[in-house]
This record gives sequence, C-alpha cells and structure tokens, in this order.
Amino acid sequence: MLTNSIPKLLQEAREVEQALAAIGAGLPPEISAAGMEARIVELETAVSELDTLNANRKRLVNIKGEKAEAASDYIVQARAVVKGIFGADSSEYEMVGGTRASERSRPKAKENGTA
Repeated sequence: MLTNSIPKLLQEAREVEQALAAIGAGLPPEISAAGMEARIVELETAVSELDTLNANRKRLVNIKGEKAEAASDYIVQARAVVKGIFGADSSEYEMVGGTRASERSRPKAKENGTA
C-alpha cells in the first residue's frame, strides 16, 4: 500500500500522462493519456473522500472525549453531593460508587527504627 507516497505518485502520474499525450500514436489502445487521467481522477477522489472521513472522525473523537469528560465530572459531582448530604460512611455514598469511610484501610503506624 502506498499511502505515504500518494502526492509523489500523483505527480509521477501527471508526468506520465503528459508523456503519453506527447507520444500519442504507436501505443497499445489500453495505454493512453486518457486512461492515466482516469486513474488520477479516481485516486484524487478517493484521497478527498478519505480526508473528509478523517476530518469527521477526528471531530467525532473530540466530541466523544468532551462527552466522556462531562460524564466523569457529573459522577464526581454526584458523589460529592451524596457524600455531603448522607455522609462519607453512608450506604447511599457506597451506592454511587464511593468507598465508605469505615471500609477504608487505615494507614499503618511507622516503626521508630532507633538502634
């Protein structure tokens, strides 16, 4: 697949098209400037369609990211409200995905290592 060299390929195809037009007679009928032009147009159309799809995809990916961030922010807000109303150790806080204060692990005391 030649995706990285499409501009170079199109330039080369245009040069070949001009050469075929200049040569004209003596070529087999399946090789002609018109045949080259048709392939150039097909390729340019495909590239244009792909560019449009990529732009739309990028736009949709950005929208998805914004919606995901909004949903995440809403979750944080909902948990904060439930925690504020019902408390950090409530079953309601646990229902919205919070960890109840009584279920949090306690930090272990550090040993004084004096020898």
